[in-house]
Amino acid sequence: MPDGLAALPDELHDLAAAQFGEGNIAPSRWPADAELQLGNEVYRPVVPAYRDLVPADGPWQPVWNVMGTLAELHGEDNVRLVVWFGG
Repeated sequence: MPDGLAALPDELHDLAAAQFGEGNIAPSRWPADAELQLGNEVYRPVVPAYRDLVPADGPWQPVWNVMGTLAELHGEDNVRLVVWFGG
């Protein structure tokens, strides 16, 4: 796992459900400025951007180049990438 990321304790899910609602136990569904304290630990949501997960200079570089061109032509909010890995 990347530095700073770990599996969340079950008790945190209960705490998040109580504070943010049953459908919002995943940190990606918490408010951006949320903090939950469990014991001595403080948990904050981290929602990585694709740039954080897939380097721009790796094998996906041609895809990011095309996405960038489409975003310039049509606006960032009008471009989506859907990927399916078949087996």
